[in-house]
Amino acid sequence: MRYAGKVYRIGYHCWYNPVLGAVIVGLSLWLRFDTNFLSRVVDSIKVDTSNLPLESFYWLLYVIIAFGAVLLILGFLGCCGSACEVICVIGLYFFFVLVLFIAEIVGIVLYFVYKTSIRDNFVNLWRNELVMKYQTSQSIRNTLDNIQNQLRCCGASGCNDYSIFGAYPSSCQCINNPSQIGCATHIWQLLESNLIYVIVVAAIILLVELFAMIFSCILMSAVKSKRNA
Repeated sequence: MRYAGKVYRIGYHCWYNPVLGAVIVGLSLWLRFDTNFLSRVVDSIKVDTSNLPLESFYWLLYVIIAFGAVLLILGFLGCCGSACEVICVIGLYFFFVLVLFIAEIVGIVLYFVYKTSIRDNFVNLWRNELVMKYQTSQSIRNTLDNIQNQLRCCGASGCNDYSIFGAYPSSCQCINNPSQIGCATHIWQLLESNLIYVIVVAAIILLVELFAMIFSCILMSAVKSKRNA
């Protein structure tokens, strides 16, 4: 029974973090360097990316890659600590998982606290970086026209965003529908409508991390009892 319990703990620590970290790193690297895949996605939605801030997308991928690398390191620590029964390594593993757990909780809380501010900043960014350049950049004009035609939206928050130009784009249906929803607002609503999936995934990750910390405490207690016996 002791052997089976040890194998179970080793299997748990050697499977969760390394596999999850490897999957995250692999997928992120694929999205970053597989230009053909990105081109197919862009072509499918008919968006001109020549003036879009793709570097921000790449920086997001770098952050995700770093997160995956941290999980790989945690998996290595947990696996070694469980297999060799080294208390300091298990304690280090527990500490880093706890820090990661707290950081994720704080991030979730901050999102819900500042959700309105984040949404407003997104809408303002869309208005300032895209709508305001509609008449000065052909690539941005083509991109917005495609988005507005496909999503049946207009501007960032509505038709009024184009009032400073004296006329509405042909891709907007403002004459027939003056209260047409803005594209930034519409995209934000689409993201929020799928937020439940993100919450489920986050809850699963937090639950697994919680079990990882519990197993670490149990393992440290067992190792101490074994050494004192």
